Amino acid sequence: MKKSIAAFGGVLALVCSAAVYMGFSKPVRGSGLDAVFLSTARPALEVKASPGFMPVSHGKMTVPVAEDRSLARKHSATVWYGLQAHDEMQLVVSLAESDELDWYPGLVGRELESIPILYTSGGDEAGSVTQRVFIRPAEGDPWTDAFAQKGLDSAADLMVSQYEWIVSNGKDKVLIEYREPCGLEAVPVLLPEQLRAFIQRANTSFSAHFVGNGTIPASQVTPWGWNHEGVSSRLLGTVLGSMQGRMGSS
Repeated sequence: MKKSIAAFGGVLALVCSAAVYMGFSKPVRGSGLDAVFLSTARPALEVKASPGFMPVSHGKMTVPVAEDRSLARKHSATVWYGLQAHDEMQLVVSLAESDELDWYPGLVGRELESIPILYTSGGDEAGSVTQRVFIRPAEGDPWTDAFAQKGLDSAADLMVSQYEWIVSNGKDKVLIEYREPCGLEAVPVLLPEQLRAFIQRANTSFSAHFVGNGTIPASQVTPWGWNHEGVSSRLLGTVLGSMQGRMGSS
């Protein structure tokens, strides 16, 4: 049984399947064919960028994360990430997985606890997508140096449309960001029509499809190896947020 949910004017399609991961081989994550990101399971996911976006960098890294707002980051998550760019527009696809804890829903322990959110859509229910639009200060962006190393330097603050899914019973978090240099003054004044135009560009920059485990063959995926060149693990941990004890664990 499958259920399709159209979000943001039909731009994103979230396809949830009743199939359950039951002892199959370890998920393979990477890219392939015309997809900028593929995951064979937990979750089975295909992300495609709109025409014009070109690959910048990709990799797999370990990121220290906190539990229950603790200042000490004693736990870790594995993050697969891919960066794309088209002129000044940027697209970041990431999947964060932990074998120790589950991701908190909402804004717990995240940068967005202290950054004004300009627009939000969706909810924090498990498996659903939440879109948030905000301005991220340049010094708080984990990806800036990775783009800069490929000649896409930008010292400006960023207008970000972030899409978040927490799946696999809390074990995995998918974050996709569409970003543009902000170009606003220190005290930004964003007109409603400017915000609507930005959201439209963001919602048409990619498509994401969650499908049943086993739908995407491992043979179609080019796995991403360990690489974190230019990516700040400290800042990425803040973007991802805190985790919590796994349900049923002692």
